[in-house]
Amino acid sequence: MSLGDEEHEHDHAELLRERTPSSEAFHERAAAVTPLGVESNVRAFDPYPFYVDEADGSYVYDIDDNEYLDFLLALGPTILGHGHPEVREAVKAQVDTADLTATPQPIAIEFMEKIAELTPSIESVRLANSGSEATMHAMRVARSYTGRDMIAKPEGGYAGAHDYALQSVYASEEALGPADRPNTVSYGTGIPDVISDTVVAFPFNDKEATEDILREYADDLAAVIIEPVMFSAGCLKPRDGYHEFLRELTEELDIILIWDEVMTGFRLGLGSAQERFGVTPDMTTFAKVAGGGYQTGGFGGKAEIMAEIEPPEKKEDEKWHASAFHGGTYNGHPVSAAAGLKTLEILEREDVYDHIEQMGEKLFGGLQEVADDVGLPVNVQNVGSMGQVYMTDADIHSYRDSWKANEEQFADWWLEAAGRGVLFGNPMQGERFFTTYTHTEEEIDHALEIAEEAFRAVNHPYDG
Repeated sequence: MSLGDEEHEHDHAELLRERTPSSEAFHERAAAVTPLGVESNVRAFDPYPFYVDEADGSYVYDIDDNEYLDFLLALGPTILGHGHPEVREAVKAQVDTADLTATPQPIAIEFMEKIAELTPSIESVRLANSGSEATMHAMRVARSYTGRDMIAKPEGGYAGAHDYALQSVYASEEALGPADRPNTVSYGTGIPDVISDTVVAFPFNDKEATEDILREYADDLAAVIIEPVMFSAGCLKPRDGYHEFLRELTEELDIILIWDEVMTGFRLGLGSAQERFGVTPDMTTFAKVAGGGYQTGGFGGKAEIMAEIEPPEKKEDEKWHASAFHGGTYNGHPVSAAAGLKTLEILEREDVYDHIEQMGEKLFGGLQEVADDVGLPVNVQNVGSMGQVYMTDADIHSYRDSWKANEEQFADWWLEAAGRGVLFGNPMQGERFFTTYTHTEEEIDHALEIAEEAFRAVNHPYDG
């Protein structure tokens, strides 16, 4: 849609278009070499993505030299602000010392020691290269340990980009079926139906339905994998002791409980969400913040479960018994390990959590206030430094509740704010955004002024 279309229509991307002619031209170049002109589907949006070539502190800068106050923060990893000097120095020192060797390096072991020290559920840990790899390997180890094939996950939950995780992430109500007995539906094409048969979905925050489903499949279930807060659907908080209930139920049924802390890990506290909520799972996955802005991921848990990775000794009168394979050329990459270790050391040493949570309460609370002042039906949800704006005033407790939010209006609001130089995450209603250590009260105040202007623009699109 352009400004020349029907008179009553409004181009909410107008300001962004005016600011980004170089990105518009570059997008044509990028689209000629890669689908959608981006490296990952979530980076694509209409009318075109803008391309960033510099980042510092609370800001990113695009190829048109525009400055954006950043709350997207690389989808979460950037907890200390872009380019923290100590992290950069640690990376530079490691680059000058040793690159990849495919032999173990002390920096990776030291990094894993720190992760195990800080995370209540982790006695033994392995590194990978992304959250998707982390959840894939955790599921495999859980299957190996239990001898069962099925995995249960909440409807609407994203747990990585591999086939076993891309189940019941998003689909129509017709495809998903009854709310209390949801169908398992693959997200996107190219995923064999037989994979879907190994995953069962359940409704988050519904104790009765969750218990019925898990009891029915208990004999076949290796694990339940769940985010402690369902940030994969915006920001769905656990209610009425749901996690305590699920911990007790999985223990009773002898099902491994995996907490997917890829987004919440080291973001909601040094001990991650499990320390914050006082619930200890059997296994944990992590990524994002743990890498300090560099590629990493990992999984860990009880030592006896993680021992499934170790091939058993061969006895003279027996054949080899298979173990759960875990490998990867780039696992524990020394540069990522150096960045991650330095990030965790800074998180231990400084008042990062106090600051980002204060900024988070100011930002998310302020967003609710300015939306209310504008008269726009909005429900802002957050846990500490993470949250989302739902374009509805309805209560949001489950994935299907999030359908009440106006996705198009959210995308328009995001475009209006981006055109004014503030990035409230990305334009997808099911995502979320963050505060970081470099954010200041003045920056939050400015962001709220821009948010209010953008709320007015989408509430009264004809007023200018």
